[in-house]
Amino acid sequence: MRPRNGPISHAAWIATTASFVVPSCVASSALFCLVVGASISLASTPTELIPRAWLPLVMTSQGTADPALVIYDLDGIARDWDWLTATFGAVALERGTGSASVAVLRAIEGPTALVIHVENTGGSTMENVPVVFYWPDADLLPPEQQACGLERGIVGYTDISGDVGFGMGPGAYYLPPGAGPHVVWVAIEGTDCLRGMGMLGGTNHVHLDSVWRLP
Repeated sequence: MRPRNGPISHAAWIATTASFVVPSCVASSALFCLVVGASISLASTPTELIPRAWLPLVMTSQGTADPALVIYDLDGIARDWDWLTATFGAVALERGTGSASVAVLRAIEGPTALVIHVENTGGSTMENVPVVFYWPDADLLPPEQQACGLERGIVGYTDISGDVGFGMGPGAYYLPPGAGPHVVWVAIEGTDCLRGMGMLGGTNHVHLDSVWRLP
């Protein structure tokens, strides 16, 4: 059965209830966190001496460190990637070229909406940014919005608060160490790919919201 999914425009940054495009979904809370990036010429530097922040990165259940990513649990306590995969299963973050990067992952309980917040490097919210929400039997996307090796999904656009939400139905539930059925990306060339999104089975819609940063 096709899950009930759809874009939701959030009217406020912190909210617990609101009216959205998909009536069955409610707003989620999210916070943003600035992380200062850096660049350096690495052509002549031995790989083992290069800080992980400057290496190409794929974060999977095998675990790795990423100083540009902040992870929060349900209590707002900062956690590491090992905690994330132990709690949420086979989540994978594939880093792109920096055009649209995941900066924060935050565990959320209650709302059925998966919320993406987009900001620039100065911390200002970005409106009208196209964000894609994938599941296996979603409609085909136009070629310019396809990414992460995937062709299907729906597109939502961030509102004035920099937020867009997607309603998750029963098909979004999964059990670790497996992965959720959804993938999220920004429809910009070089975007990160955030895989394994969904709601933990046997919980009150526990899932991961995210903050993305664009240059």
